[in-house]
Amino acid sequence: MDQPAGLGKTAEEVPNEPVVTGRSWWTVSVFFLFYTLAYIDRQILNYLVDPITRSLGISDFQFSLANGLVFAMLFAVAGVPIGWLVDRRSRRAIVAAGVVAWSIGAAICGMAKGYGQFLIGRIGLAAGEATLTPGSYSSVSDQFPPARLSMPMAVMTAGSTFGSTMAAIIAGWALTLVPDSGLVLPVLGHLWPWQVAMIGIAIPGILLMPLLFTIPEPARQPRPKSASRRNEAFAEIRRYPRFYSGYFVGFGFYSCANFAMTSWLPTFFIRHHGWTVGKAAFAVGLLHAGAAIPGTLVMGWIVDKWFSGGRRDAHAVFFGIAALIQASCFGAAMLVGSPWLALALLVPVKLLTNHAGVGGAGLQIVAPPRLRGQLSAIYLMVFSLLGAGIGPSVTAVFTDFVFKDPLKIGSALLVSFTFCAVIASALLFSSAATMRRMQGAKA
Repeated sequence: MDQPAGLGKTAEEVPNEPVVTGRSWWTVSVFFLFYTLAYIDRQILNYLVDPITRSLGISDFQFSLANGLVFAMLFAVAGVPIGWLVDRRSRRAIVAAGVVAWSIGAAICGMAKGYGQFLIGRIGLAAGEATLTPGSYSSVSDQFPPARLSMPMAVMTAGSTFGSTMAAIIAGWALTLVPDSGLVLPVLGHLWPWQVAMIGIAIPGILLMPLLFTIPEPARQPRPKSASRRNEAFAEIRRYPRFYSGYFVGFGFYSCANFAMTSWLPTFFIRHHGWTVGKAAFAVGLLHAGAAIPGTLVMGWIVDKWFSGGRRDAHAVFFGIAALIQASCFGAAMLVGSPWLALALLVPVKLLTNHAGVGGAGLQIVAPPRLRGQLSAIYLMVFSLLGAGIGPSVTAVFTDFVFKDPLKIGSALLVSFTFCAVIASALLFSSAATMRRMQGAKA
């Protein structure tokens, strides 16, 4: 049962509101840059499915494991101890170490000659990127007051959408400009076009990592002695089970639907509508740039307005509604015969895709300040396992084992996306009432 509002709260959990300065927005800008780099490294595989599967001799399902489940499991498992560190050590240094790790992981993927080496690279990429969300959420939430937090979080995590757009551009460039026979480079030897792309995207992270040490390390709220117990975050979850289960798992299914779409949408246009890789990459990249990026910012603005107007469950209710809108439009896009009409129907879906910033802001608002890093890591673990872990793989299960036809990618996406979106909506709506009570406990 959820604990009644106000019980178990201490003065240390109701901090003075931070003062927003230019350095606060500089922090947002720097994290935007690193979200961009992280998502280029993570999402570029979505545009290289067929070249990679041919080169490594693997199936759609094997590819989906590397792109989804293996990545998500390491991402999630690494996130929990990283979240514990984020609550106690320098957030800048933790994220900086992660940037180096994920850049090396991307390079290993690019140099892989077999499936095992490719998996090792994805594991390094996942472990490194697991530092970014808890480190950035904790840092930014200590520099903005709750009523103004959704917008900077949305701006920061819009880097993920911009990174996905850049991934499409880079993939298209690599497959267009690098000869189909590949290149032979000193030391590295023969590289296929997809390998050239992977190695190229590994370089900027190493070069730009020092920028993290230009952002402030905001003061933390003092922790009571009980905070030394490593299970305190789980005690908080047990205190409000309906909120944390509904919010975490709800966004997990929201993420599952959208990761399935993001992972396989270029392949849908290639296989179902007969487009080239370059044409599909351009179209999906345009969707990211023209819909997902502005949509992320507009969602942050709307939810901040709702919250400032007294809607204390704004973050949960907004995405409960958004999931139903997405399910309707996406289902129609998979069923129409025209690829251009499908693209038009996907615009509202893409407008509502990026939940990470606004959803994360809701968690930061209700979470005790001393537990933000750990609760963010658990949140990240749940929605990563369901999203990045299951989303790509469940679609591949349908193409490989249910329909047994890779050309049925549209049907596979329709089933997996719609199911996940409806479950997400129900769970997020179920968390709203407790979210309101938790806000009352801080009043």
